[in-house]
Amino acid sequence: MEAPILIVGAGYVGGSLADRLLAEGREVIILRRRAEHPPGSRLIQADLADGATLQGLPSCAQVVYCAAADSGSEEAYERAYLTGLRNLLQALPSPPHVLYVSSTSVYAEAQGGWVDEDDSRLVRHGPSRFIVAGEEFAKEASSAATILRFGGIYGPGRSYFLRRVASGQELLYTGPVQYSNRIHRDDCVGILLHLLGRRDLWGTVYNGVDSEATDRNQVIRWMAEHLGRPLESLARTDDSSRIPHRGNKRISNRKILASGYTYRYPSFREGYRELLDEFR
Repeated sequence: MEAPILIVGAGYVGGSLADRLLAEGREVIILRRRAEHPPGSRLIQADLADGATLQGLPSCAQVVYCAAADSGSEEAYERAYLTGLRNLLQALPSPPHVLYVSSTSVYAEAQGGWVDEDDSRLVRHGPSRFIVAGEEFAKEASSAATILRFGGIYGPGRSYFLRRVASGQELLYTGPVQYSNRIHRDDCVGILLHLLGRRDLWGTVYNGVDSEATDRNQVIRWMAEHLGRPLESLARTDDSSRIPHRGNKRISNRKILASGYTYRYPSFREGYRELLDEFR
């Protein structure tokens, strides 16, 4: 029988991954602070920031580390992305394959340029620097560690952007193009499963974004049209401080495509089209 997979932080993506693995007959262990966990999984209730709560962990073949900060503070990011990972790997009885879920916020590019996994210009300040530090620690701990950097995640139950467009809170920016990168939750889970099952793909970095880095104005116009809002009603601004900060970069997903992964939702259109009915 295959050794269990440990999912650390089974939230929006981790919980869905657990459901898929359980459906395939895999043994899944969930490590989180809260008591909720997918039916059929085994729960270890612990605090990653407190190494004393991690005593007696079982051996696991693979660890999907998708812990998230519980606030936007630097301290919360350090606990979730670096301290927690260090405590976990020190507590496990044998070294597993680690799949570390990171973020495209680690890329420092902010002028709309293209970046891929080989871009060495990573953020070394603010909260995101601890995500970078966690990546580096994972790679130092194991040459087989795999890093997966996700863009903005959306999907069922997470239609925040649609609500903002419908309510007029998202403004069209009249300044330079502002690019955004996103990925549907189901493709997050699909890529994780793809990487977990392919030993030949371990030990490197992948971007988890869809195939269309898009001008945010284009997304707003598309949503407004499909929500039945007249395009002429969309408010505009030339004040960049009124645009929610999501970075401004175009992120390549060529590497994960070349590995053989096929997207269920290759652009925001396919993904949000399904959410429109839920939103209405």
